[in-house]
Amino acid sequence: MSDERRQHTHRFQIMVLVLVAAVLALATVMSRRFFEQRRPEMPAGLSPVAPVTPESDAKLFRVTALQGEVEALQNGQWYVVRAGHLLSTKDVIRTKSGARAMLRRGSVELELRDNMDLRLDDLEKETARVGLLRGGRVSASVTDGGEHVEITARHTKTANVGAARFVVSMSASGKVNVAASEGAAKFSAKGKEVLVPGGSVSTAMPDQAPGDPEPMPQEILLSVVWPEDDRLGGQGRIRGKAQASSRISVNGVETEVEADGAFHATVPLKIGKNRVQVDAEDVTGRSKSVDKVVTRAAPPPSLVPSDKELWNP
Repeated sequence: MSDERRQHTHRFQIMVLVLVAAVLALATVMSRRFFEQRRPEMPAGLSPVAPVTPESDAKLFRVTALQGEVEALQNGQWYVVRAGHLLSTKDVIRTKSGARAMLRRGSVELELRDNMDLRLDDLEKETARVGLLRGGRVSASVTDGGEHVEITARHTKTANVGAARFVVSMSASGKVNVAASEGAAKFSAKGKEVLVPGGSVSTAMPDQAPGDPEPMPQEILLSVVWPEDDRLGGQGRIRGKAQASSRISVNGVETEVEADGAFHATVPLKIGKNRVQVDAEDVTGRSKSVDKVVTRAAPPPSLVPSDKELWNP
């Protein structure tokens, strides 16, 4: 083999080796990109802390139980929450549809129901202040009378009086309900403060002062006036009455309940039979449903003019 041919073969082998090395390097980069990509590190306030120090336990809320999808906002970033995470001041915790979360700080326990945002505003040694940011329901339990939790919702503020169990709920329009099952809670808005004792409930309409507490009924109040059958148009009007603190949904769409407990809604009706369901849920989570089949008759056939003489065969 001539020297020129050997040099050509050698250069070809070098080119092949360089090409193989480049392919291997590219494959390594792609492998790391797809299979070894690092997740963003969780902020310190969300990091699980194995040994709980007395200082952290006294100031921070720990996520003790979860159901469904729950997120937390810290420093402008949403993170998936896991049991054991700690939440600090200014964090916002969000529960999605069908989700629940339990938070604990000392003897204070908060239960967050689905579809709500709760911000941790101020976590002092003896008092935790949190804010309900959108419609939802949060239950609070305080077993040590020396500890306090304050829950703000729109223009209202609610706090325990000693050891207590109470619930704060807020509708999309800004109506706030407070019910106590044990002990008592102070409920204030617009310069008025009422004491809600165990077994009672108080309601503050949007931007209004709270009403005087009323006893919680043994059963959920719900009465419905259904539209009459037959000569209905494309919509049927549903009217009814419930407790002012109840949440009412008609065919899955929430409708506002007025201060006197009255509510109304319209539902689309197709020709024929239409099932209409009204669901009521009180501030403690008890529910009741009623339904009826409403029939919309078909319109009478329209008369078509004819050129034929009436008496001619």
